[in-house]
Amino acid sequence: MVPTRRRVAGSRVLPGLLALAAMVVLAGPSPRSASAEPASAGNPVIEISGETTPERLPRLHPAPTSFRVGFTSVSSTTSATPELTSIGVQVSRRLTFDTAGLPSCPISELYDPPSGMGQVCSGSLVGSGVVISEVTIPGQAPVTIEGHLLAFYDLGDGQPRILAQVTSEGVLPLTYVIPFTIRPSTGIFGTTLAVEQMRFIAGICAPGHSNCFSQTYTFKGIYGHISKFELTLHRQFIHRGKRASLVNADCPASHGSSSMSFPLVEVNLAYPEATTRSQVVTGRCQVAAPRRHRRRG
Repeated sequence: MVPTRRRVAGSRVLPGLLALAAMVVLAGPSPRSASAEPASAGNPVIEISGETTPERLPRLHPAPTSFRVGFTSVSSTTSATPELTSIGVQVSRRLTFDTAGLPSCPISELYDPPSGMGQVCSGSLVGSGVVISEVTIPGQAPVTIEGHLLAFYDLGDGQPRILAQVTSEGVLPLTYVIPFTIRPSTGIFGTTLAVEQMRFIAGICAPGHSNCFSQTYTFKGIYGHISKFELTLHRQFIHRGKRASLVNADCPASHGSSSMSFPLVEVNLAYPEATTRSQVVTGRCQVAAPRRHRRRG
């Protein structure tokens, strides 16, 4: 199904969301830490990264870009990976997301074997990444697994989402989906991507594997111990005969200036017992030279 045009945004009607394309602004790995609490002994320690490409963008109108966000989360005193209860990613108002024309991928499709993923979900693909986590299955010792992430657009029940499907191989072949809702934000950030209840995430283990039961089965509440997360949103497509991009950005530097800095992304991680950690990454863009039109005649 192809959703009707929807826009999710901040001040200037932020188009829908997801996606990513190729051309546009910012840079950013100069993280500025703004922890909600000091990282004392035994508390989680986080590090955030983020960037957009290309760095040169138009001054007066948005252009296609790609957006990457990542974080690490470790304990300051033990080797165990802290448990996350929720994830919040706030994206700069300089970036807009447009999902008009993208097919919606139901979350149920992402639990089917790869051969079962139909054309609908192929058309909904908007990004990729990686997730490293510590998983404990009842009766077994914790296992660190690295999962490959594919991001899909979903408009289930009218709520736009990015569905991050994570698949791992090796000792524990799992498939689970981290659902990020997309909603407008206020202040300097225009869009929020949020997972409010990590404990509700369900996953399946590959049937027939030695570490899985003979039948595919569901695990819940074991996917919150994430030590590394990285997601890049990037998608260009054709909508109504015109080229479109899921992620767009401009560089509205003041007159007389050819560049500007701004808060690109803020990541908020919540842990049990109301512990939270937040950090902001500053982005930077340069104004692209205007295109010259050829004279006819």
